[in-house]
Amino acid sequence: SDMTDVETILMVGGFAECEVVQNAVREHFKTKRVVVPEDAGVSVLKGAVFFGHVPDAISRRKARYTYGIQSWPSFNPAKHPENKKVEVNGKYRCKDVFFKYVTKGQVLTLGYEKAQIFQALNPKEKKLECAIYISDSRDPVFVDDPGCRRLGVLTIPLPDLPDGAAIELEESMIFGETELRFQAKDIFSGKSYEVQMDLLGDTVDEDE
Repeated sequence: SDMTDVETILMVGGFAECEVVQNAVREHFKTKRVVVPEDAGVSVLKGAVFFGHVPDAISRRKARYTYGIQSWPSFNPAKHPENKKVEVNGKYRCKDVFFKYVTKGQVLTLGYEKAQIFQALNPKEKKLECAIYISDSRDPVFVDDPGCRRLGVLTIPLPDLPDGAAIELEESMIFGETELRFQAKDIFSGKSYEVQMDLLGDTVDEDE
């Protein structure tokens, strides 16, 4: 576990002032130092107020989930199950693959950005939907694995192109203070689209 090097446990919140809870924590974590600060019950509130006034106070944090998108790589019979095999434009693909951007527990600095370039599988379509997923697992394989769920989706209008032309998109995740921004940029035209997700709730806003 990545918590084995923890030496001190800081108890805050309403239950932290309860001696029964304090004793239970000390009994369970006998090798750890347990600290209960003064006014432990309002420590979380004070921290939230402080963060509101000084947002740069938290410069990095650990990812709560594994973040990624749904991808459709070439079907490989040696690693992909047959029930995930689909045909797209005359080529066999594996559907529902979880393409990972960030791993659960990964340390993220404020403004951390990860980008990847993809090709639209069917450039003749009028639009492309890019779905963003989260997972409780560190290494999910498919977006429908247990513990995976869709966080949001970004709809991108596709331009009319001549036969044989490819559409390349640079898809980026940018982690802010409490929000995740997902951007898709058309490499050829330079046009960008963005969706913003509240990491503390379920709010999703799309912008062009």
